[in-house]
Formats: sequence, structure tokens, C-alpha cells
Amino acid sequence: IEVKNYVFKRRNAFEPKLLWVRAFATIYNPKMAVSVWNKLQAHYPNASLTMVGPDKDGSMEVTKQYAKELGIEVCFTNRLSKEEWINLSQESDFFINTTHFDNTPISVMEAMALGLPVISTNVGGIPFLLTHDENAVLVNDNDSEAITNAIVDLIKNEKKTVLMSENARAFVE
Repeated sequence: IEVKNYVFKRRNAFEPKLLWVRAFATIYNPKMAVSVWNKLQAHYPNASLTMVGPDKDGSMEVTKQYAKELGIEVCFTNRLSKEEWINLSQESDFFINTTHFDNTPISVMEAMALGLPVISTNVGGIPFLLTHDENAVLVNDNDSEAITNAIVDLIKNEKKTVLMSENARAFVE
């Protein structure tokens, strides 16, 4: 990525405002993001989740239906231009990556460049890109409880979260 095109936003306080940016496809496990948001509301009733991406295999409708079954409102934007989602990221405080498998996700590197703390599943090539508790938090595949707990911990430990965000930007650079 062209790092200079990603303005780093230094956050000193964090709220449970989650951003998910992927294509809606089973491999990227979008329903897990909704599960995380649902669990997070038990701790933070003001939590929010914005999901950005095009539908690839019907997963968007499945995810929307899952949110409806849980009785929660998720902001689904569909596909956005890079500039649009980068602008949208300024309103978020965490980037979650719920994939079952991936190699080197560009959206994760973009989130790191923007200053969003990243919580990701520890699958495929991701552990070669991210270092747990240094530039991101890594959790096991499909463990929505672990992502939820990580977000709660990061909100409570602002200094740790700021350092992780700064380390992520330095790593991407």
C-alpha cells in the first residue's frame, strides 16, 4: 500500500466502534463480526458495528438475517470506494478481521496504517503479518468470545492500545 495515502489517526481513548472491511464471503466469516458485536453490547450498550464490502456468495444476506434474528442493528454499507471507507474509518476505534483463512489481507494493513487497533483471527498467513500484543491482537478462528474480550481489554488499557496502534503503523511503514 502507499502508506502516505493513509493518514494516521492517533486515538487516546477508545469506544466500542467496530469496523469490518471485507467481501461478504463464507471464507471471511462475516457472521462472526455480528456475534462479536452482540456480545460486546453486554459490556457496552453503545457499541456499533459497520460492515463494508460487496457480496460474493450470498453471505451478506445471511449476515443481515443473523443480525435481525439477534435483534441488533448493524450498518451495512455494501461496497465503498477506498476513499469512502478510509473516511468512514475515522468514526471507528477498532478493526476486526474474522476470516477463516487469509494470506496477507490488504484491508488489515490499511487499518494498521490508519491507526485502527486490529483484532484478527490467527489463521493462514496472518501470524506472519501480525504479532500478538505487539501490533495487533490475535485470536483463534471463530472465537467471538476472545475478540470480544480483547476489545474490552483494549478499551480498559488505553496506553497498551495506543502503543499497539503506533507499533502497527510503524510496521506497515
